[in-house]
Amino acid sequence: MLEVQEARLRILGGFSPLPPEELRVAEALGFVVAEDLAAPHPLPRFDNSAMDGYAVRAADAAGATEADPARLRLVGEVAAGSAMEGELAPGTAVRIMTGAPVPPGADAVVPVEVTREIDDQVEILQAPSPRAHIRDAGSDIGAGDMVVEAGTELGPGELALLASLGLSPLRVHPRPKVAVIVTGAELVTPEAEPGPGQIRDSNSLALRSLVLEAGGEPLTFDAVADDLASTEETLKRAAQDADLIVSSGGVSVGRYDFVKEAVERLGSIDFWRVAMQPGKPVVSGEVAGTPFLGLPGNPVSIHVGFEQFVRPAIRRMRGCRDLVRPVIDATLSETITKRAGRLHFVRVRLTREGDGFRATPTGAQGSHVQSSLVGCDGVARFPKDLEQMEAGT
Repeated sequence: MLEVQEARLRILGGFSPLPPEELRVAEALGFVVAEDLAAPHPLPRFDNSAMDGYAVRAADAAGATEADPARLRLVGEVAAGSAMEGELAPGTAVRIMTGAPVPPGADAVVPVEVTREIDDQVEILQAPSPRAHIRDAGSDIGAGDMVVEAGTELGPGELALLASLGLSPLRVHPRPKVAVIVTGAELVTPEAEPGPGQIRDSNSLALRSLVLEAGGEPLTFDAVADDLASTEETLKRAAQDADLIVSSGGVSVGRYDFVKEAVERLGSIDFWRVAMQPGKPVVSGEVAGTPFLGLPGNPVSIHVGFEQFVRPAIRRMRGCRDLVRPVIDATLSETITKRAGRLHFVRVRLTREGDGFRATPTGAQGSHVQSSLVGCDGVARFPKDLEQMEAGT
């Protein structure tokens, strides 16, 4: 059996970012930018007021106090979206609103709270310092500055910045189309009342949700019956439209496990089985040239296998820089045991403890125990050669 890290590297070696496409910046939330983006102009583009008040020459109001205010003649008003013609003359002031361009000649803005307007004059009750309450052109970003690097996942902050700079449309990697296939004659819909020996299908919902969360676009297929012909037919259809096929169930050695055989008949298998628990019988291969990853049918195995192998592959196709979850140190709150031989992923809840974290198992850790996924903040990696990890580890 392959080690988890080796298996992941083998899988990722078969994936690369999908060819870029253009999207308007307003449509690009969650997409990954495909090229470095530099500012075509400074931001702000012009000196503008940070306050509602009066634009003045600082020298004209030097030494002004409430007891001895400076009196300046009002010569106009500048609102956001407008501009003053000409230069501000000595001894004059203009009303100015937040965001409005500072008139040429003015070098300070006096907030309205420290002024008093009388007829066609304004009294300055507090002396301003040069450049007070002025947002200088380029004080945020200079022309030519790098603003977003290739491989960045675009969130609201990035999109707002790019919109301010007029960087639209954007070249981004598309969301990979991921065919989700579940197998099992025992499966019925979540809304159905199961008959004898039947269970409600949670695996397809779990996989679709995991694909969406990873940034992919799930393609849904009906549950596949436990026979070779049905399995082959569904895999063929999936390979026509998908960038990746992900399945659950049918990858072990049971009498009704046909997925592995169907993949071999339609394409090829790179490896089968990974030294991990839960989720040992992982299949990596291709179907008619489309990458294929087969996960076991146990619910927890799906989640663990998806995190270790499928999510990184989807993120590589999206062009992301970071492919796997962050790793942190935490202190184990209780002793746990297992058999040696496989890397064990223990579902844990994390709580703050001083400057670090405490990890507490979420309960029974069987691969069928779906309740262990509720409130799960991460997985603790239990080294394969150990049989026990003491509380405090």
